Amino acid sequence: MKSLLGIGVHQNTIQTIYQVDYEILHQRMAHPSDEVMRRANKFIKDFPRVDPPKEDLICPGCAQGKMPNKSFPPSTQRATEPFELIHSDLKSFPIESYHRFKYSIVFYDDYTSHAWTVNLHSKDAALPAMKHFLAMVETKYRTKVRKWMSDAGGEYTSKAFKALLSDKGIETLQSIPYVHQQNGRAERLIRTLTEKAESMRLQACLPQSWWEFALNHATHVYNLTPQKRLHWHTPSEILTNIRPSVDHLRVLGCAAYVFIPAEVRINKLAPKSELMVYLGSHPGGKGWIFMRGPNNVIFSATHALFDESMFPKCPKQQGTRANTRL
Repeated sequence: MKSLLGIGVHQNTIQTIYQVDYEILHQRMAHPSDEVMRRANKFIKDFPRVDPPKEDLICPGCAQGKMPNKSFPPSTQRATEPFELIHSDLKSFPIESYHRFKYSIVFYDDYTSHAWTVNLHSKDAALPAMKHFLAMVETKYRTKVRKWMSDAGGEYTSKAFKALLSDKGIETLQSIPYVHQQNGRAERLIRTLTEKAESMRLQACLPQSWWEFALNHATHVYNLTPQKRLHWHTPSEILTNIRPSVDHLRVLGCAAYVFIPAEVRINKLAPKSELMVYLGSHPGGKGWIFMRGPNNVIFSATHALFDESMFPKCPKQQGTRANTRL
């Protein structure tokens, strides 16, 4: 009796090892691909010959443990006129800026590729920034936004935001929650602007808290940069039909001897200029902004001598008179 039971156990064991189907073996081998299963017999001793199923079957283990995200090929569809479609997204920064900003919201016109960035103290300020942007479009460009694309962040799903777009007759195009690729154009723009800003800031040894100046300058320069998709025109020209000039641009963070008006000088014996750090163009477009030491105060001026090879915030920097520009 014992010998018969032993033989029976041995026979059942052999059946368990060798007489298996594709699904069981796939699970034993930790859910490999079909190609691995086809080739395993050649390189593994005693690996059973199993044929894959003729129909594609769903393996629950693979679906739960290995399912990749769906690939999102770039969309080829574009708006046919300015402000037909606006992409928007919000970016947070790890530290507060000079003016205590913590976020920046970006607006991107799908047709012209023109970008606007607005720095915010909190997420709650996103809605007023959107209102100001829509008002700017109506007043400055005498048109209206027709469609609005954004992700499913809280600032874009609130009742106030939906009411704002609804009252203005703007169609809402919102990405699926957590599927950031569907808002890819705004995402890519933020990455482009951030990389430009950080490249300039780090080269000039500017403090991390000055990211707001670098981002503002990067956005301004971006709009003046030719783009392939615009047949090498600039976003600024596509939007305004005016070819822009870059004569006012200087290297961010460079040194400048800035003229001090008589009304600002301490007395008549004080120097007529001071060495400051260039931080970009004045929002009004009629001058530049600088950081004035030693207390780091913003100073606006229209007259300065620039040394674009010297960065005052970097250690052991020396300027060269040959690079000084009016």
